[in-house]
Amino acid sequence: LHYQKELAHRTGSKPFRQVIWKDLGANKGIKPDLVNVFYTTRKKDNSLPNAETTQKYDEIREILEKDPSLPHVEVAQRVFKSKSRDRVVGFGGGIKLKDIKGPQPSREELEVELNTMKKQNQVLESRVEALQAENNDLKGRVGSVEAQMKRFEDMMMNQLNVNLSSSGMLSLAYFII
Repeated sequence: LHYQKELAHRTGSKPFRQVIWKDLGANKGIKPDLVNVFYTTRKKDNSLPNAETTQKYDEIREILEKDPSLPHVEVAQRVFKSKSRDRVVGFGGGIKLKDIKGPQPSREELEVELNTMKKQNQVLESRVEALQAENNDLKGRVGSVEAQMKRFEDMMMNQLNVNLSSSGMLSLAYFII
């Protein structure tokens, strides 16, 4: 049985890593992006061979223009929608997802991390509750100080009014006599 391979690379028998190393300058410290790798590994002469390949190339460029900080693995997964979980489409046959993303933590490590995060969350929640209680206490104290200030102000105004009225009566009495 012979089938046509979708989006076949055009580098002949050269592995993708060799193309990246020699043709795209990885040996000189240049880290090629997914757009260049895709184009270089699929071009025939100086253009892409068919409409499907051109469409995928344009999709990769669009996604990277919208969000340039997106990792290349996620871009490839969005564009190619691989049904195989162990291989990364667009990076060649020998590249696995763990090669690009690095080792994934084990379930035990994730559970330990989750438990520590839960403990940190509980500590932070207790601190928030303590700060809220302190805030409410301070609000009550400020309210009582404001009430005392209001009473003091009223008392001073009453005393001032009494002094003014009594001094006004004396001066009026002085003029009458």
